[in-house]
Amino acid sequence: MKSKRISEIVNPDSKVAIIVSDVTRPTPTAKLLPSLLEELYLGGIKDENITIVFALGLHRNQTEEESRKLVGEEVYKKIRCIQHDTGRCRRIGITSRGTPIEVFEDIMDADVVIGTGSIEFHYYAGYSGGAKSILPGVSSKETVITNHKMMIDEKAVSGRVDGPVRQDMEEAAKIFGLDFILNVVLDSKKR
Repeated sequence: MKSKRISEIVNPDSKVAIIVSDVTRPTPTAKLLPSLLEELYLGGIKDENITIVFALGLHRNQTEEESRKLVGEEVYKKIRCIQHDTGRCRRIGITSRGTPIEVFEDIMDADVVIGTGSIEFHYYAGYSGGAKSILPGVSSKETVITNHKMMIDEKAVSGRVDGPVRQDMEEAAKIFGLDFILNVVLDSKKR
């Protein structure tokens, strides 16, 4: 399926949330953001209408230094950057596997939500990237734990896109309405 360009999805009044990986992931976010922002600017978006959200899932908060390094100093200075908070999520539905979909309220108010990340093997979700920016990235503790309980299924293995954990993540992202995904594939040296 071919997507429209980001500049065609947004308008000058759009509020945009960009979900980025936390420090536990190898995604070269600081390299991705300048091009992504340029595309948003082509659509008329202003810096004050953009929020970068660090997808922590159930991980610890990052230090300010880690956050600056992840997005780059220039971007950090001009774009609002916030960290996901599992205690501030709103329920928007439930997956067919029974996972409550509870998403960070700060992205619920965005007109356009863009997920970023990298695609690599994941030991029980099949692959990283894509829908993982929503679940577990910006989901509640209950949502993440319910989804991750499926890791004991025999199909929950690396390299499978049809495993229950991954399919549950995909369904949650579809119900949420993730508007655009920018993922990269890294080489063996994480380049």
